[in-house]
Amino acid sequence: MDLQIVYNFFRSLNRDTLSFFYQGNFSDEITDKIINLSEYNISQQHEQPKMSNKVSFLMAECFQNIVRHGESIEGRVKVKTGLFITRHVGASYYITSANLIDNSNIDYLKEKLEKINQLDKDQLKQLYMDILENEGLSSKGGAGLGLVEMARKSGQKLDFYFSPIDEHFSHFYLQIKMKDPQMAGEDDFEIPITHANELHHLMQGKNILVIHKGDYSQVTVVPILRMLENNLRQDSQRFRVRKKTFHMLVEILQNISKHSYKNGNIHEGIFILSIEDGQYVINTGNFILNSEIKPLKERLLKLSHMSKEELSEMYKQTLKDGKISSGGGAGLGLIDIARESTRPMQWEFSAYDDIKSFFIFSAAIREKDMTPGNENQAAS
Repeated sequence: MDLQIVYNFFRSLNRDTLSFFYQGNFSDEITDKIINLSEYNISQQHEQPKMSNKVSFLMAECFQNIVRHGESIEGRVKVKTGLFITRHVGASYYITSANLIDNSNIDYLKEKLEKINQLDKDQLKQLYMDILENEGLSSKGGAGLGLVEMARKSGQKLDFYFSPIDEHFSHFYLQIKMKDPQMAGEDDFEIPITHANELHHLMQGKNILVIHKGDYSQVTVVPILRMLENNLRQDSQRFRVRKKTFHMLVEILQNISKHSYKNGNIHEGIFILSIEDGQYVINTGNFILNSEIKPLKERLLKLSHMSKEELSEMYKQTLKDGKISSGGGAGLGLIDIARESTRPMQWEFSAYDDIKSFFIFSAAIREKDMTPGNENQAAS
């Protein structure tokens, strides 16, 4: 992946306080981790449990929508079956899901959604009670109860879009917008649902599993790591590779948390996990002070010219001497990343203003049973 793509993603999401894009294994545990991450971001901006509870409910419903319908056609089409997006932009939260459906179900689903969008609050409540009383709960989640509840909880129309895959299947995109009552004076920036479709294609083309743009303060990093650990556990049966990959993720995300430019209480950055040529590739981007560029660049160049043996010896000596820097990434973290990366570290600095620049960094871990051309097996 061209490193500038990382900066392009960051700039395209510049309005977002939080951006999270995920495709891969979907499970209850991953659902919990992503909900925890979003709840933290909400609580950082204001104390409003009611808002947090609504967003959490809508996220859980979207996840369940992916899981329920993805399972029904598993193995019948060779594409990734689901996508989940949550974004906080201006005065609104956007929650978007995508899952595969049979084309034969499109007309029925479209008719149901259009009917829901024509109803007001009281009518939605009555429809919910009618479905519950007359149709009960089905194995697929309650004969449309989930869709009705999404409309009720959000107070907005449900946005939807169908993107054909082939003559049998399409991707069904569902987007929910939830306005933040405490930010009523903010500009209400609109995100068209087709944007999710465009990003989905880009993620598939680049084999991207996760994109997260937001605050990388210490407490935020923990749920991200736990979610990624769960995904890696399901993707890989090789404990040693899982452990090394997760260890590198810890080091890289902690590096943003500790050493990035701090704006107020926020360590703003972006993280992208993808699969390229049989490797998990970890790309990050964050602001650093211009005064820190020269020593960091010198450190990176020095490490990049060292052999694995030299890096291991340097790691042991640094650990023994206890000379671990409190800033600038000059301690054990970068040494460890350099010795574990299965390809040379890559980096770029993009000038931003007189105070700071955008630092882009990339490292990789190879999964030994992943070979070029079979990357989708590990990501699906």
